[in-house]
Amino acid sequence: SWLHCDGRKAKMNACSRASARLLVRRQSPAVAALAPSDLRTLIPGLPSHPSSSPSIDISARRMATGSRGARGHGWLRKYRAGLGGRHLQGRWHYRDNDELNSINDEVFGMNALLNPDDNIPTEAYLDLQVGDEEPRRVMIELASAALPKTIENFTKLCQEKERGGYESTSVYKIEKTVGLCLGDVINNDGTSGRCHPSVGTTTSPYTIKDEGYLVSHTGPGIVTMSKPGVHRNDSRFLITTISAPQLDGRFVAFGRIKEGMDVINEIATGVFTKRGVPTVDVKVAACGVQS
Repeated sequence: SWLHCDGRKAKMNACSRASARLLVRRQSPAVAALAPSDLRTLIPGLPSHPSSSPSIDISARRMATGSRGARGHGWLRKYRAGLGGRHLQGRWHYRDNDELNSINDEVFGMNALLNPDDNIPTEAYLDLQVGDEEPRRVMIELASAALPKTIENFTKLCQEKERGGYESTSVYKIEKTVGLCLGDVINNDGTSGRCHPSVGTTTSPYTIKDEGYLVSHTGPGIVTMSKPGVHRNDSRFLITTISAPQLDGRFVAFGRIKEGMDVINEIATGVFTKRGVPTVDVKVAACGVQS
């Protein structure tokens, strides 16, 4: 038989009565105060003589080894049922994209409730230029009714023509499995960013809070804020080129590509990068909004 004490395994026939008593006492201070005779009554298998063959069954609680909890409960049973391996299981794999897309449509459909007299922008455009090529336009549909604060920050940065706007900023990184990263209005390399001065507050002049995770990253063309931490949205954002469920609940998605997704795909696949940084200049030649 095996003795399990403090996570160690030792064969009982290699332990004397004194060593077994010492290991058991380590389990609890109350047990350590017991006499050897009381210890024998507490442990049924403890021998009365050292020469007799011992047989002790002591079960100490141990932490999970990862065969279930770390890999997902019942993953092997699901695998045998034909549901794929561990990498095809979990909350990302089993989510219903059709249902999430219908929710996204409802969120963007709330723009119909806006008052036309308020002139709230519901669309924005970016003219992306690769090197010396002609700029090509990308139209973005905005969730203006559902996320007014986030949209206000984004549209004002699109309209800002002086220093601090999106115009003349670069696509500073291209993540092949996520999308295009842009919007750094300070250093233009993804290390900084700030919200529009009119949107920031005295307590938080450079960032705005997370307004809500209403839009899911269900596929390519989702425009979402890129932030370094919770409630730290500034000017940086990204455009997805693939479904990115890992961003749900982390980044505030506020728009989706309405026209020009071919431009995004050509930049993502056609521009050579070095560790994600484009080797040619990909910049926002012009930008603006439409009501």
